[in-house]
Amino acid sequence: MKKLLYHKLVRDRIPEIIEESGKRYSVRQVREDELKRYALKKLREEVQEFVENPCAEEAADIREIFEFVCEREGIKESAIRAHQIAKRVTKGAFGMGFVLGWVEDE
Repeated sequence: MKKLLYHKLVRDRIPEIIEESGKRYSVRQVREDELKRYALKKLREEVQEFVENPCAEEAADIREIFEFVCEREGIKESAIRAHQIAKRVTKGAFGMGFVLGWVEDE
């Protein structure tokens, strides 16, 4: 029997789903700094999947892990939105499609 190695953060019901399929598995629960490290790795993974396949499902996966990380870091949705609006007002959004090539410096 072949074992597939993952060593990554998974959604809470994944062990239950694997068990219901009759497969054997290994899982451990991590806390604090280790959880943060795994969560940030998962966020990068989900963003890469969205880059490769931009769709609502991948966007939802990004949002799920992003909100989890923000919650753990004590970052409120209202603060995120306030910063988003402030940057949009002071620096603009991305709708014009500008790509900066260079800036001459003295």
